[in-house]
Amino acid sequence: MSDIGRQLVDSLYTELMIDGEWAVRRDRGFTWWGYRLAQHVEASPTVHLGDQQRCVVRVWTEVAREVAPASNPAAALAAVNRQQSMSAAVWDRPARRVNECATTVVSTDTLDWHTQLLATAAVLQNVSAHANAPALAQACGGTPALSNHPDAGERAEMDGVLGVPAQRVIPAGAGGSRYTGPLVEGLGGYAAKLGFRATADATGLVCEVPYPAQSGRDTALLRISTTQAHPVLGHGALVVLRLPVAPGGMRVARLANELNAAEARGESAVPLLGAWCPDVLATDGNGLAFTCFLPNLLARTGLLEDQIGYQAARARFAQAQLSG
Repeated sequence: MSDIGRQLVDSLYTELMIDGEWAVRRDRGFTWWGYRLAQHVEASPTVHLGDQQRCVVRVWTEVAREVAPASNPAAALAAVNRQQSMSAAVWDRPARRVNECATTVVSTDTLDWHTQLLATAAVLQNVSAHANAPALAQACGGTPALSNHPDAGERAEMDGVLGVPAQRVIPAGAGGSRYTGPLVEGLGGYAAKLGFRATADATGLVCEVPYPAQSGRDTALLRISTTQAHPVLGHGALVVLRLPVAPGGMRVARLANELNAAEARGESAVPLLGAWCPDVLATDGNGLAFTCFLPNLLARTGLLEDQIGYQAARARFAQAQLSG
């Protein structure tokens, strides 16, 4: 049986139409230069569960290096992550670096779909990293993480695949959300089958998922909305997991970065396609939430159902991390 991790890495390499001149291949991953920043793809060792395989695939793009801790990088990243789509900007304190990160968890049955999902996230991440690098590096007291291919040298022109957001994702986001209607209406019943209290209509879902605090009574609130457009990508589905905590002030930014860093390492065992940040739905800035925006281009049956399971698992992971 072929290794599912290597299959996804190879499929992603093909889907992104990477020119081998600007890539360095490895056994379970690769690094490539779409322009001036390096993007890395790496698959974890594959776990065998009966006749199924399971693997975590990580994608990250270098944004800034030599970051100064005294500049409070977590605060700068918190502002960026409020506008993220399918990645998280993460401060790696020991390495003094900022990276944009995404992960997915792939199994034998989901290889084809996860290739498209992760390819879209990878392109959006790469474009976002290039756009954010100068200002974010300055805000964090560092320098943009510019680098060159070890043999081909500096890439003078941007790869065509980095034009996909402007050519396909943004145009698809015009004219209303493709998730409105049948893709959302059945989510309430699906959540109920999982044992969650939920209500849904043609435009969104509100669902309570367990947040196992010591009292045993708290829940986190999951909202999926098709009425709130992304400021760049247009219409789609906004997913927000709101925790029943209010750390307040700078502690929110620090905790958000810690959660993003842990998930970027694959510790949550659910896809990191979005970012922890100050609660985007709160007015006081004290809350902590996970935010993901799924562009219209990805709309398909089952995608939002997956989000309910992912966010329920994410709430349990966050509670364990914050109470540890």
